[in-house]
Amino acid sequence: MLRILRVVGSRSLTCGCFVGVYETYDGATVEIIEERDPRCFDRSHDEGHVTRPGQRPTERQREHVGA
Repeated sequence: MLRILRVVGSRSLTCGCFVGVYETYDGATVEIIEERDPRCFDRSHDEGHVTRPGQRPTERQREHVGA
């Protein structure tokens, strides 16, 4: 089970989908599809889908959230 600690940020993908970037309790960051662009052709971009699991937050991301 994925346990989210806090929001780190958000961004738009080149396909137009919108993802939220979150830090988990184990210190990794994940990107989750928040909104799928209707013109996106990537079938894996379903709302709630984790696109980049298990990455550690960068120093910039840690400074941004005050960790």
